[in-house]
Amino acid sequence: MRHFNVELPKYRLQLHVKLVKRRKPLLDEPIIPTVSVVKRKYRKGSYPGRFARYLADHKNIRKILATGFATIMISTALIPQPNYAQAEAGENLIIETQTNLLTEKSVTYPTSPIKINQGYSLFHRAIDFGGTVETSVKPVTAGVVAYAGWDKSGYGNLVILQHKNGLDSYYAHLSKIEVKTGQSINTETEIGKMGATGRATGIHLHLEIHQNGVSINPLTVLSR
Repeated sequence: MRHFNVELPKYRLQLHVKLVKRRKPLLDEPIIPTVSVVKRKYRKGSYPGRFARYLADHKNIRKILATGFATIMISTALIPQPNYAQAEAGENLIIETQTNLLTEKSVTYPTSPIKINQGYSLFHRAIDFGGTVETSVKPVTAGVVAYAGWDKSGYGNLVILQHKNGLDSYYAHLSKIEVKTGQSINTETEIGKMGATGRATGIHLHLEIHQNGVSINPLTVLSR
């Protein structure tokens, strides 16, 4: 540190000047420097730190890194990437054919209005619908008449229909049967009239649904 004093009229100017010897820049700095080059360029800090500073400050190294990064970005944009999502979706793709909607309902209640007198239970594996002898009885879904006639076991006038998926429906105690065995029917076909034939305590429709020969709750079908 050198001090300079300048005398001016009525003023005194004091200057403090610090002279620092400037290091000459290294000519043709190598990309991979030697230990002496790093120590000569950077005087302070640990050698690993000075080495890192050397690489960060080297113009050629920065150019190389910038060029490499740009090349990677351009290559990524130009090279088509495999669409794994599309491939996976293609493997699991299920093509469903379009089904035209019918004017009739696929599953419906056999009587209208709907009045349930007795539900399904362990000792009553059916549903009883209330009504009058004029109440029309229709199939719960389309099918084929497997039986239409008198049943001696207590059903009275009975109609049994066969449907898809192993389903059979029983319509018992009818006062009148209006279909024949082997006839194809749909939900608009009247199969009979409600009655009290067979072992019945009053006018009603006794509806049973069997799947693969096993009795099930009719509501599991009617609720679809």
